[in-house]
Amino acid sequence: MRRASDIDPQYLYLVKNLRGIIYFSKEVDPSRELNWLRRKFRYRDLGVSANLGIEVKWKKLVTLPPVVDDPALDSLYQASRFLCGLILLKERSLEDFRRAAVAEWRTKEKLSDRDLRFNLRLIDYAVTDLYLQSIELGKKGDLEGRKKLALEDLKRYWRVKSEESGRVLIAYIDPLLIGPAPEDPLFMSLIPAMVLELQE
Repeated sequence: MRRASDIDPQYLYLVKNLRGIIYFSKEVDPSRELNWLRRKFRYRDLGVSANLGIEVKWKKLVTLPPVVDDPALDSLYQASRFLCGLILLKERSLEDFRRAAVAEWRTKEKLSDRDLRFNLRLIDYAVTDLYLQSIELGKKGDLEGRKKLALEDLKRYWRVKSEESGRVLIAYIDPLLIGPAPEDPLFMSLIPAMVLELQE
């Protein structure tokens, strides 16, 4: 039996307190979105893979030691191991996960700050709700079952009008569709992501 003292207290703290993992493509300027997050998350922790080499620092931003070299895949793995959603800064950043996006919620609505924060909470809840089931399906190699799980979960975003010709607000990303399948179940969870792109 594993002793309780073998569990890293820092890991437990982050599982409890991280509210999302930030990711952005190297081809975008995320400064506007980063500033928004810094203002809105003064009392909640956010994580970022050290592979991104982010220079903007603030007290509640936690730089996470990488698990793998690829920044996009590492961000997915960090979200899975800490049970939180992914926050994609600008829609262009979603392209780095395009082949692994198994479900999307699109809209033309312009969301208020309050609505954005509410939907960030929803993706946090979604990770917890889907966590064990998506991992069990992953261990079986049931990719279709995982996709169905993601598609069914999209209904939690019903408050935002769905429009097929709109921009992506929410995407469910399957890390098993990027690179070799991880051996550790901690990295197998489906990851809901919210695209944060602030309008001028």
